[in-house]
Amino acid sequence: MSFVTQISEQQADAKLKPFSDTVRNAFGFLPNYYQALGVSPDLAEADFRLGGLIGSEGALPKSIKDQIGVVVSGLNTSSYCVALHLEMLRALGIEKPIGRKLATDYPNAPVEPNVQALLRFADKLTRKPGDVTKADADAVRAAGWSERQLFEAVMAVALFNFYNRVALGLGLMADF
Repeated sequence: MSFVTQISEQQADAKLKPFSDTVRNAFGFLPNYYQALGVSPDLAEADFRLGGLIGSEGALPKSIKDQIGVVVSGLNTSSYCVALHLEMLRALGIEKPIGRKLATDYPNAPVEPNVQALLRFADKLTRKPGDVTKADADAVRAAGWSERQLFEAVMAVALFNFYNRVALGLGLMADF
């Protein structure tokens, strides 16, 4: 059970109800994450919008962003977020065994070398953010990624670390 009171769809007030409906349409149900954020509808809505902006298809494909999400969540031992991203990857055609490998041993996951370069960057930005240098960004570019793709990868890593901290800090249980 979570460390905070969750606001179920049945408990949602007039301000929260439309947002709960939006989340239900996106996920097929109201995840524990958004029930926990229900105490602050404005924050919940902003969180959902930011996730949609950063996580959507862009210069960096959504499937790559979600692979980054699984790696970051695995590094942070966020079982809630690992479960979520495994489902998101599955919906994109990436089977759970590959997702599990990304979560637990990404250096040996069966992904292209250029994707591994992004995952190594995500690892360093997650574990040792103060040690990231221009050389790390240059290694991503040398692997064939553009400046815009690097930017989107950084935003994705930051977002997934944020989600992990929220899920872990609120004690959320996986519901995917």
